[in-house]
Amino acid sequence: MDYWLSILLGISWLVSVLSFLPAFDIQHWTFRIMDFIRLQVLGILIILLILLSIFSGTHFILETSTKIGLFAAIVYQLKVVLPYFPIGRKQNPKSSNAISLLSVNVLQKNTDYYRLIQRIRKVNPDIILTLESNKSWENALSEIERDYAFSHKAAKENRYGLHFYTRLEVKNCTGHELISAEHPSVEIELRDDQGNDFLFWGVHPPPPSPTEKPTSKQKDAELMAVAKRIRSSQLPVIVSGDFNNVCWSRSSKLFTKITDLIDARIGRGFHGSFPVRPRIFRFPIDLLFHSESIKIHSIKTLEDIGSDHLPLYSIFSVPKNEDAAKSKPISKETKEIVQDMIREGKKVAPEENID
Repeated sequence: MDYWLSILLGISWLVSVLSFLPAFDIQHWTFRIMDFIRLQVLGILIILLILLSIFSGTHFILETSTKIGLFAAIVYQLKVVLPYFPIGRKQNPKSSNAISLLSVNVLQKNTDYYRLIQRIRKVNPDIILTLESNKSWENALSEIERDYAFSHKAAKENRYGLHFYTRLEVKNCTGHELISAEHPSVEIELRDDQGNDFLFWGVHPPPPSPTEKPTSKQKDAELMAVAKRIRSSQLPVIVSGDFNNVCWSRSSKLFTKITDLIDARIGRGFHGSFPVRPRIFRFPIDLLFHSESIKIHSIKTLEDIGSDHLPLYSIFSVPKNEDAAKSKPISKETKEIVQDMIREGKKVAPEENID
C-alpha cells in the first residue's frame, strides 16, 4: 500500500504544481498548455483528492499537506472556470431582427466538403466564417454562393485561409494581415434588415504549441492589434473565429479589457469545440465576443463535419442605431503592455505585417 500511496502522493504534487503554471506571465507553450486543459485538470485534481481521502497511510503530515495542495489547486481552477458554468445567465428572447452566425474551422485536409454544406443548408445562417479553408474549400463552397450575396475570400495553403459569406448588406469590407502576411483576418461593416449597423471581425491567430509557435507571442500580438482597432470603433462589435486561445486565458481577459467586449460563453456553458475526439479532452478555443449592446440569444456547437473542430453557431441581435458607448479608460501601463505585446509578436512573425 505504501508503494502505491507514494505514487499517488507524487502524482498529486505534480498535478497541483502544474495547475498553477498559467498564473505566471510566461508565454512559452509549456506554460500556456495548462490554460487549455483546465477543466480536465480540475477533474483529475478532484479524483486525486477523493483517492487520498479513501486511501491513507502512516505519513500524516505529508498526506495532509498534499490534500491541502490539491484543495488549493481545485479552488484556483474553480475561480477561473466557474463564471462559464451555465448558471445565472438568462437567455435573451429571440428578436425580429435576430442574426445567425456559423463560425467553423474546417480543417484544411478535410475533403468531406458536403457535410459542411449540408450543415449550412440545415441551419441557414446569415453569416458564415470558415477558417483553414484553402482553394479546394473555396471551390467546394462556391455551391452556397447563390444563397449569399457577398463573399470575402482569403484562400491559403498554410492552414490559415479564411472565407466569409453573408446575405446581409455589406457597407465596407477590409482584409487584414496585422502581424504576418501568413495569417489573415477580416473586418466587415454590416447592416441588418432593420437598418442597424454593426462591425464583424473574423480572426485566426497561430497557437503556441510544439508543432506551431514555441510561444504565444504572435497570437497575443494579433489579438491586441485587433483589440486596438475595435476600441476605436463607433459601432457595436462582434468577434468570432478560432482564437487558438481559451476564453479564460490571460490574453483573452486583456482582449476584453481593451475592447470592452463580453465573452458570450459567460454564464452559458463551456461549449468545447476542439478537439472533436476524444470528447473528454475538448476545450473552448472557437470564441465569440460582443459589445454589451448586442444581445446573444443562443450559442452552441453543432455536429461533427469531419474537422478537428466543431462548428460554433450563435444567434444575436443588434440594437437600434444609437451613439456608441464610450470605451472605458485604460491605464498608461496597460497601453504599454499592449504595445509591447504587438512589438514582440512582429519580431517572431515569419513575415513583416502589411497593415
